[in-house]
Amino acid sequence: MRWILLASVVLTLAGVTPARAQTKCLTDDELKRIIAQANAPQRESFNQELQTKLLKLKEKSQKRFNETIAEKKSDEVLKKRMRESREKNSAELCPILKQYGWPSAALVGLDGVEAAFSILKNSASLDMQRQLMPVIVAATQRGEIDRGDFAGYVDRLRLSAGLKQLFGTQASIRDGFLVLYPIEAESLVDARRREFHLAPLSEYLRNLQRTYRMPLIRSPERPVLITANQSRQNNAGSDLLTEVTNDDVDVVRVDTSLVNLDVSVYNPKLRTHVTDLEQKDFKVIEDGHEETISFFSATHVPFDLVLVLDLSGSTQNKRDLTRKSTQHFIEAARPADRLAIVTFSDDINVVAPLTQDRAKLINSVQNIDGQGGSRVWDALKFTLDKVFGPKTTDRRRAVVFMTDGADNALSGWANVGSAISFADLLEAVRRTDVLIVPIYLDTEGGDPFSHRIYENARKTLARLAEESGGLYYKAKKIGDLNGVYEQVIDDLGKIYSLGYKPTNALHDGSWRAVNVQIVNRPELMPRVRPGYYAK
Repeated sequence: MRWILLASVVLTLAGVTPARAQTKCLTDDELKRIIAQANAPQRESFNQELQTKLLKLKEKSQKRFNETIAEKKSDEVLKKRMRESREKNSAELCPILKQYGWPSAALVGLDGVEAAFSILKNSASLDMQRQLMPVIVAATQRGEIDRGDFAGYVDRLRLSAGLKQLFGTQASIRDGFLVLYPIEAESLVDARRREFHLAPLSEYLRNLQRTYRMPLIRSPERPVLITANQSRQNNAGSDLLTEVTNDDVDVVRVDTSLVNLDVSVYNPKLRTHVTDLEQKDFKVIEDGHEETISFFSATHVPFDLVLVLDLSGSTQNKRDLTRKSTQHFIEAARPADRLAIVTFSDDINVVAPLTQDRAKLINSVQNIDGQGGSRVWDALKFTLDKVFGPKTTDRRRAVVFMTDGADNALSGWANVGSAISFADLLEAVRRTDVLIVPIYLDTEGGDPFSHRIYENARKTLARLAEESGGLYYKAKKIGDLNGVYEQVIDDLGKIYSLGYKPTNALHDGSWRAVNVQIVNRPELMPRVRPGYYAK
């Protein structure tokens, strides 16, 4: 184990004091006694009563957590319940620490130590967690605390100090998503995780989604220092921390200094795209600072459009809608546009590669059939990686994603659904210029068991559209899509290209929020990716 790393963690976190005072469990003298006791040879007599008490407290805490996750409650109610559970953990652990100090394996056995550590990790008191760090390091060195569990503890306290996490164990809940906090030098995270006996990050994220039955996304924002009051208000989940307040996506750079934005402008009242604007009508703001537009063009461009069609068992009754909609898109496309067709269930198949041959595409519609499981996210990632050709400046690229969005990975069952996590899929979308245009096929029905799965499905599809700059549609019957085909084609083909050299010229990997406004035209709605990583 990296004891140099552990020592630096202790030194870093020991000096962190919450911005607002918490009610302390331990006095300074009690803490000194506990630390001295933890670093001395362990000679306590085994205490069966205390071991039983700790195991029961851990069981109660886990039961509260499981019951909360199983309930169909809003994010705020969910976080409130978890906060209350954490406060109970703090209140129950404090008198034990005062009476016995930190429970050693000699005193309560290894399972008793594990129970005490679980209660501490999931307590509401950051102050207590920070104070006991030297004790936890000593117990970990003795082999009484699992290295993986210790890694999660380190991540939690690093976040409380406003630092990025090292192991990627901590996430939050926001708007029905799990939100993973930023990771320091993420390219090295799996090496760190191996050293602390943790599974690869991708595997952990899939399991996290399955446990919470929520899709997971990444936040690129460095956490702010958490005050004592904030920690009581915002802590949520077994390994979750505070609420995230920023969205994040990527835009396309044409070189190392110029940021290029593809913008479409829509008039919701007239239900039409606006194509007669000039450079003076646009304003670009990056991280609150207005930028100078140095490149502008309004153009009609051809595009590559991939129709990705869900043939899983849940969409069986939507075959007619799927085939007719596919044919309508083929017919609405312009001569210079290229289309491809991909279908998926358990497997992913390229029914037709990118082509301008309309007859070939129409004939391939007859091959749209099949059923099976639902690997929604894998299908989109496959399309981004394998179906599109190299990016060019003279074509736009888009996916029309016809699906109910119900990936089996969110069912709660093990080893089903997509291999990729939603977080990794969203990162891939953020780092490409491809627009995602989901058409949600409503297959929910009245089964209360599946309501949460479909609620998550709608959220993930809407998020893919939002962060790629695309549109999001819902369809229960073919009539719901009247006019949609032409609207999508127009939206893809008519764009404004804006370029600017950002005032902040650092390529430090940080996320930059971008806002495009139409000057003196509040009725117009610009659509553009709302940010990028400055790499």
